[in-house]
Amino acid sequence: MLFLVQFMALSGVNVPSASLLVTIETVKYLSLELLMAMLFWVVLHGRGYCFYCPLGTLLGFLAKKAGQRITTDSKICVACGKCNSVCPMGIDIMSKAKLKESVVDATCVGCGRCVDACPARTLSYETNFLTFVERLRVKKI
Repeated sequence: MLFLVQFMALSGVNVPSASLLVTIETVKYLSLELLMAMLFWVVLHGRGYCFYCPLGTLLGFLAKKAGQRITTDSKICVACGKCNSVCPMGIDIMSKAKLKESVVDATCVGCGRCVDACPARTLSYETNFLTFVERLRVKKI
């Protein structure tokens, strides 16, 4: 920034006010440097930014309040590992599936990739609302 001001002064260009330079620097920081850092993080770690992003924190809180879980007791897990390999958040689903325990994790974004990837159809996605709707549907039948 100081280099830019000195260059402008030596070139005979009117040096803009300090508030304009601060605005330019802020826009440059937000648009270039943070986005490049985010892109670098995504390339290296998939959805790793969800661990630090305020939206990821909010989604984790809402998922906890909604009772979001991946149930693993539909059938026997064949331990193929496909659920772990497709999870963008790196959650160890297979170990819970082998024990027939529900996966309740604040980092789960509820994408359902693990459910779709399971060849044995061991996994299913549930929330308190979906369970309530299913109970109503069963009562009507």
